[in-house]
Amino acid sequence: MFKFALFLVVGMVIAGCRAPTPTTRSLEGSIAIESPSAPAYYYFTAAQLKLKKGDVNEAVWLIEQAIRFDSGSIFLQLELANLLLIKKDETAAMHLVQKVLSVEPLNLKALTMAGQIYQQQGKIDAALAAYSKALDLGPTDQNIYMMVGRLYWNKNDLDNAERVFRKMSLNVPDSYAAYYFYGKVLSAQGKSDAAEEALLKSLVLEPSIEEPLVELLAIYQRRNQTEKITSTYQAIIRLNSQNHQAVLGLAQHYHQLGEEARALELLRGLAENIDGDERIIPTLFELYLEKKRFPDAIWALEGMLTAAPRNSDLHYMAGMAYDGAQETDTALTHLLQVLPGSRFYDNAVVHSALLYHDKGEIDRAIEVVQAALGHAPDQVDYYLYLGSFYEELERFEEALSALQEGMHRDDKNARLYFRLGVVLDKMGRKQESIDAMKQVLALTPDDAEALNYLGYTYADLGINLDEAESLIQSALALKPGDGYIADSLGWVYFKRGNYLQALKWLNKAVQLVPDDPTILEHLGDVYNMMEQGDKALEYYRQSLDKRDNGNTALEEKIRLLNGT
Repeated sequence: MFKFALFLVVGMVIAGCRAPTPTTRSLEGSIAIESPSAPAYYYFTAAQLKLKKGDVNEAVWLIEQAIRFDSGSIFLQLELANLLLIKKDETAAMHLVQKVLSVEPLNLKALTMAGQIYQQQGKIDAALAAYSKALDLGPTDQNIYMMVGRLYWNKNDLDNAERVFRKMSLNVPDSYAAYYFYGKVLSAQGKSDAAEEALLKSLVLEPSIEEPLVELLAIYQRRNQTEKITSTYQAIIRLNSQNHQAVLGLAQHYHQLGEEARALELLRGLAENIDGDERIIPTLFELYLEKKRFPDAIWALEGMLTAAPRNSDLHYMAGMAYDGAQETDTALTHLLQVLPGSRFYDNAVVHSALLYHDKGEIDRAIEVVQAALGHAPDQVDYYLYLGSFYEELERFEEALSALQEGMHRDDKNARLYFRLGVVLDKMGRKQESIDAMKQVLALTPDDAEALNYLGYTYADLGINLDEAESLIQSALALKPGDGYIADSLGWVYFKRGNYLQALKWLNKAVQLVPDDPTILEHLGDVYNMMEQGDKALEYYRQSLDKRDNGNTALEEKIRLLNGT
């Protein structure tokens, strides 16, 4: 029947038959809107089919054709405005909405759309004005109340938010959302009794939602109402047994009350389900580690480990918690129990190695990484860390071997080439170091560290100074506040004999990195060449003080200036 009727309409359009007289139908709730003429209705219907297929551009064109046949249709103009909003063409949509409002200033849909457009444009006062007029016309429209109330809430205008949601609760008394948001605002205002009453009313209207219970819980916690805290947690868990934050909260609550058996029962229940519920670990991260609640995290995780003592995820979390609490040895105990195959294995390996490094036990850090390579020989980051640890111990051949092994597995890894270049530099193999840094820049042209390293190397060797300046300027553009790059640029000017420019940049470098002995020595060298011996001595001595093992060449500079 529908297909036949549509065929007749199409036939009339093609044949140029006169369209039937428009009729009145209710298309927008209780508001009577003039229906499009028959040709317009054809295009309107076709537009809806295109829209269902996701072809918004074609739908817009079809609605525009419909308007050609029925230019006075408010319904079609607002339909087109809505499609333009989907296309994010707010300007064109607003033009249509304002056109409608010029004809029908009290059109509810047009006022609501105007408010939405103003809101998207960040014109909050204009949005509120449009919504307020719409509310006068549709005092029982929940959506408009929600938009207005939330705008006031986001502005932190709690008094007006309270006014709006109170009005909503009076005009739409069977709306649980009205009482929920009214209670939420009252709670934020510190009106706990009224907030509790509104939130409880919300639960009467809709007992199966958690949000009012969460708001009530916050009120009871502020009041330290132990029994109500317990019962509210329990109510939340009855509604949603997968609310892990509530389970952990109730366990913590029992722990604070000294009811350890009940707390442990909840923690063990979580641990027993951990392999089948991927949301438990993210909840632990969010609730404890992200908020740096390390003692609480340790208590909860140790409780869960009693039920799942070999769970790698829990051991990793415990290791992070103990590290956050600065209990390094216990952190290592847990991190080393994270097994290969765990999603946290790589993180645990690197974290363990770095903890050993920070303890000064670099050999143990190397052992951890070497053991991990036995399980994951293609994990390139391990070779990078291994090379760095060997480099720090000045075991340069072993560092070189580790880095080259990593490059054998990934010859496009810029970080490996960079570290290789540093090691080769420390071995005195300058040209090979330069070649490695060039390879870094071939892979990652905007690597500020590599640009600076290569430029400084040229400057230190006194070669390619124009290229050195260009490289360092590029690095400085990427990291304008970097004191080491400023030092490199100053050193280029020093090598050119432009001591005033060198002084400018080296002073800036010292301001940015006041404790670096090399930068202090460079500044001393500039003052020395400018025959300002007292200044040179000042910076040479500061540089020497910052060095752990002394420096024979620097000590000789000081001796010569002292004339001894």
